Amino acid sequence: MAEDSTSRGLRPHGYSFFCTAGRGMERFVMDELSSKLSADQIECMPGKVFFQGNYDLCSLRKMKSAERIFLLLRKGPPLTEYKGNALFSLRKFVIGDSHLWLDTLQIWKQFQEPSAQRGISHTQEKSLKRKLDDNSSTESKTCKKETIVNEAHLYSEEQAPMEANTQLLPPKPSVRDAEDTGHPLFEHDISEPVAFRVSCRCSGVLTKKMTAQDIGRIIGVALSQQFGWKPDLRRPMLEVFVHLNDMYSVVGFPILRQPLASRDYIQSTGLRATTAWAMASLAEISTAQYVLDPMCGVGTILLEAAMEWPHATFLGIDKSESQLKHALNNVKKAGVMNRVALLQGSVLGLPVLSESMDVVISDIPFGKKFTCSKDMKELLPDIIQQMERVLRIGGVLVLLLSQKLHYHLKTNFNFKSNENKTLQIDGLDSSCQCSSKDSKAKEQIAMKHLDFTSLTYIESHSISLGVTEAVFFKCKKTS
Repeated sequence: MAEDSTSRGLRPHGYSFFCTAGRGMERFVMDELSSKLSADQIECMPGKVFFQGNYDLCSLRKMKSAERIFLLLRKGPPLTEYKGNALFSLRKFVIGDSHLWLDTLQIWKQFQEPSAQRGISHTQEKSLKRKLDDNSSTESKTCKKETIVNEAHLYSEEQAPMEANTQLLPPKPSVRDAEDTGHPLFEHDISEPVAFRVSCRCSGVLTKKMTAQDIGRIIGVALSQQFGWKPDLRRPMLEVFVHLNDMYSVVGFPILRQPLASRDYIQSTGLRATTAWAMASLAEISTAQYVLDPMCGVGTILLEAAMEWPHATFLGIDKSESQLKHALNNVKKAGVMNRVALLQGSVLGLPVLSESMDVVISDIPFGKKFTCSKDMKELLPDIIQQMERVLRIGGVLVLLLSQKLHYHLKTNFNFKSNENKTLQIDGLDSSCQCSSKDSKAKEQIAMKHLDFTSLTYIESHSISLGVTEAVFFKCKKTS
């Protein structure tokens, strides 16, 4: 992969950005970029989606499936494709055109919220540019072989090494800069260098030579030498995000100080908000529909759906009184009391009229707390049968299942295909096969209703929930 044009300044199609997303969520990020932002030149890579366009902060906040949004500084091939010493290649790629850093920094400042921003004054900017010009004349002299020890020695004893995979802490608010000439910049002591922190993620071949902490330290030293910036792990003005792997190398600045997944209207957390939103987007929710989550927990799925589709009506049911209390607090915080109702009850005997719901959407319990246990395997057909009962003809069923539960579902139960033929669902992970220990459970399940012929199978989509692998499972009721 040749070095991308994003390394050469501003683009005619606007600024360059990228979103980070959980594995399997890239599809939903791309759909949002197309439908909500009409983004140009969308490019997907594992864990990231790159795009271009002219957007303000309000537009970028509309993204619900992405984890974080970054202003792209540089994107290129893996460092293993560069010839010569690895440390020199690292410095050369990250720094590149020195003036590009200042240009991108000025763009980045335009996206910062006034209440949390600390800018660079015009005088400091001119001083920084003079330093760049001075450095450019001696840059060729510094292109000698360096070691990690030599790089680390450049830090004073009082400075801690750059940490990997850290989150940006919000800086102290400050007053508006008197020298502002158009953008909401804020007062900053011109004698004080730009405070920054490096967040580095590294995987693949490069990790055999150096750790992410080593790489972050080397980059921090290079930025300090080149620009006179000061590392600050506690209250940085700027976070420099670097991700290096065997497919690409990326450098960027996070536009928002908090991840997009951190919704301000969710007080009690349950399922990750990005995952909940993706489930709701699969459910094809439209105006005046009735949406049910029969195991709602703290109500994350209902909240994400209600915030995105305000003209539908939502009902959450859970047997746990404490979970419903948390859900009620979340609903109040989000301000959606007028369209979200909560009810205590069991998914095995839903207190809902048959064929009264347009959408049923639910996170089937699994994970460390709820494993793919014998009990859940036995209960799964009864759970789906209840969901099938309350769905109207044409209604949509969306489930979040563990890989093991999904394999159990596809090997033991039949669904109708789009061609009106019953089928067993193709598996996503053959490693999830049931062992001989489950034979008794299978015999018991075989005595139950094994065919859901009124449910037409639509799709299964594998996603990652961190340490857990899961599947979105979607059906429609057709008869």
